[in-house]
Amino acid sequence: MAKRLSFPSRGGGRRARGSPRRRGSRRRSGLVAVAYAIGLAVLARLLLVQGFRVPSRSMEDTLLAGEYLLVDKISYGLRVPVVGWRLPGWARPRAGDLVVFESAQQSERLYVKRCVAVAGQVVEGRQKVIYVDGVRTVDPPHSKYMDPRILEANVSPRDSFGPVRVPPGAVFVVGDNRDLSRDSRHWGPLPLRAIVGRARLIYWSYRLLAPLEPSGRASALSRLLALPSHLRWARLGATVK
Repeated sequence: MAKRLSFPSRGGGRRARGSPRRRGSRRRSGLVAVAYAIGLAVLARLLLVQGFRVPSRSMEDTLLAGEYLLVDKISYGLRVPVVGWRLPGWARPRAGDLVVFESAQQSERLYVKRCVAVAGQVVEGRQKVIYVDGVRTVDPPHSKYMDPRILEANVSPRDSFGPVRVPPGAVFVVGDNRDLSRDSRHWGPLPLRAIVGRARLIYWSYRLLAPLEPSGRASALSRLLALPSHLRWARLGATVK
């Protein structure tokens, strides 16, 4: 009787679907995708937009302490990291803009104030009223004064100062909480090179909660459950003006 010949099945040398090699390849692809996403997020933070936490009450009630803003870093000209160059932008700071800038004393600290005058303009304060080129400015809608006293210029520049001509390459900035802000009235015009960008919108806002008690998990859980009631829902996503 003739012996039956057997032939290897077609594709018998290939690995089965879902083999360890293929699973490893998919895993590597996933890791590469995650790395790209993280890299793009870091690049966007460095070059395009940046989150910023309002550090103080100096901009109340326009901005509240602890709120988080998105800062547009390209409108005024993109600052190139490390070298410190600024590429041309399509806008320059104008009166009314909320600008985020580096502290002259601590470059890693950021602050936000309102631009009230630009290069070439003359700014003067007379008993809590600010004049630009001799014209009385209109206070922003949510600005406020917390101290009814009028301080003389020889005591503090808070209420009366100047006149000051804003030099080229600078702007004059003031906090909306006029009596609780240290700004260009105290330390002079702000150089444009110190500006990081323009504040655009509020993406997170909540009333500050009490510090954690030493009791442990119960305290942390109660804070978490209370979080929705402490969010300022109407301010989430609001543009800043």
